[in-house]
Amino acid sequence: MTKNENTAQQGVSRRRFLAFSALAGAGSLVSACGGSGIGAGGGAGAVTWGSWANPGEARRFREYSKAYQKKSGVRITYQTVVGDYKAKLMSQLAGGSAPDAFYAGDDAMAKLIASGQLVDLAPALRKSDSPVKESEFFPGLMQWCRPAEGGGLFGLPVDCNPAVFWFNSDVLAKAGVSQTPAEMFKAGTWDQNALTSMLEKIRASGKRGLVIESGWFSFFGWMTTFGGTLFDDDGGAVFDTDPKAQAALEWMFDQLKSGNITYGGSLPKGQGLDALFYSGQLATIQYGRWIVPNMTKLDFTYDIAPLPSESGKAIMPVPVATAAIAVNAKAKDKAAALDFVLKYVSKEGQRFRLSGGGNAVPSINGLDKIVTEGGVPRNARLFTEIARKGYAIPQAIAHNPTVATKFPLLVDRMLKDKATTARSFSRSLVKLLNGEG
Repeated sequence: MTKNENTAQQGVSRRRFLAFSALAGAGSLVSACGGSGIGAGGGAGAVTWGSWANPGEARRFREYSKAYQKKSGVRITYQTVVGDYKAKLMSQLAGGSAPDAFYAGDDAMAKLIASGQLVDLAPALRKSDSPVKESEFFPGLMQWCRPAEGGGLFGLPVDCNPAVFWFNSDVLAKAGVSQTPAEMFKAGTWDQNALTSMLEKIRASGKRGLVIESGWFSFFGWMTTFGGTLFDDDGGAVFDTDPKAQAALEWMFDQLKSGNITYGGSLPKGQGLDALFYSGQLATIQYGRWIVPNMTKLDFTYDIAPLPSESGKAIMPVPVATAAIAVNAKAKDKAAALDFVLKYVSKEGQRFRLSGGGNAVPSINGLDKIVTEGGVPRNARLFTEIARKGYAIPQAIAHNPTVATKFPLLVDRMLKDKATTARSFSRSLVKLLNGEG
């Protein structure tokens, strides 16, 4: 782990980061003009690369590829992979037909590293002429792209999406909430008591205030935002004994019992969180920037804030969704593929891909203005500030497919069991994460 990874953890652990997932939409949903520096310095050759993408993202990726090819002279072929991305990628790799560079989600990275199918990017990043340096990336986003035993870096975050506190100002006002979370954060009063009071008023008004889901992304942040420690220095889960993590879970279970918070798995079939939020039936949602394109189509007033904190004014570490781009160990022209990947995630590459109204947040420093373009939402600057302090998927989940599969199932079973307590809930999860049963 680098010094930056250690320093930026902000209480999650001192030496090892919780190191998510392809939840994050990479790229933008609209087309845009190019930027300077794309592909400059590349040599002659050819690179194929592939990713998952919605239509808008695929259009942007093709534009980027065309701009890169024009500047570098390297023939670039982009492939949009539809359907089961992981299965198709693994099949391509096994058959020797995989792209030279490709996106890797947290469900595949560990296996790809262990099987030797990826190029270690660390040496290229250390070169003096590298278009991007490891130190430019937000430190909490890197660990899941390393082997479990450390050493090497086999993927680079293409962009990211931190969990932020979206809220419907109109619903809050009708519930009698006099200050929005953004206003309370500015005033330094956005703490656990303020959130509890707000949720009580929303419930009394007949609306839902907040929904917890079964994935780690949904509820880990409620422990770390209130000062809890999830993992120790050696990567072992400790939130079953950490006092602040336990206090946060006790609060969460109290809110679930009172009805201030709803468990998503208990919602009627067909009631998705985003649809509930868009329809004004859910007052807040803890999602990333990926919902911005949908938010711009709505007619109610909304904004974002960080999750509340102990102090009421701090931005604390919370989950950040991200995907990575990697280089195929069997790339026909490794030098050309490396050059493409490094420039793809560089400042200029991310500016090209994410500017013009997008659905993701840059994963490196120096691009804060991208998320504030258009002023949607009003406090959009917070996306970058929150991402900079956040953490990606824990290695205990990213590097263990069994744990990754069992984790949400165990959460679902326990949250549906009225006998579950914060203590029994955390102990069961810690045992799973630590391989104790």
